[in-house]
Amino acid sequence: MINRFKNSSFYLKSIILLFVASALFACDKQTVYHSFQSIPAEGWQQKDTLSFAVEVPDSFTYYKLSVEIRNRNDYPYQNLNLSINYQTPDSTSLPTDSLQLTLADKEGKWKGTGWGSLYQSEFSVGGVQISKSGIYQFKIAYTLPDKVLSGINDIGIKLKK
Repeated sequence: MINRFKNSSFYLKSIILLFVASALFACDKQTVYHSFQSIPAEGWQQKDTLSFAVEVPDSFTYYKLSVEIRNRNDYPYQNLNLSINYQTPDSTSLPTDSLQLTLADKEGKWKGTGWGSLYQSEFSVGGVQISKSGIYQFKIAYTLPDKVLSGINDIGIKLKK
């Protein structure tokens, strides 16, 4: 009986140590901002532009920008066309970029990682040169002709050093 108690205590300590170690390695010091916005279940309205207020602490730094998409099985297209732009803290708008993101291959198999009927894909958008610290407004809209776009669950952005 005492031997069983020692073994279970050892296993419990091992599990706790493994959990703590994985939590420490999971922290990403390079990520400055990472957030998602949920799209209503009835669909993404064409007139609805998503806005992300990103506080950028370091000026004169080059950041990597990624867009993340969570789509459901009922998304009707292979691609998702987006426009993205951002405003500096002094409200200067920079040129809008057009993105064509491929969510599925030609056979209709989703490219992202997924479980059940939800898939997540990450796309590198490129670099952003930040000239001064402050709050930047990133705006994302879709450019497909649909008045209401169904099948998109969440849109996110990630900014890394």
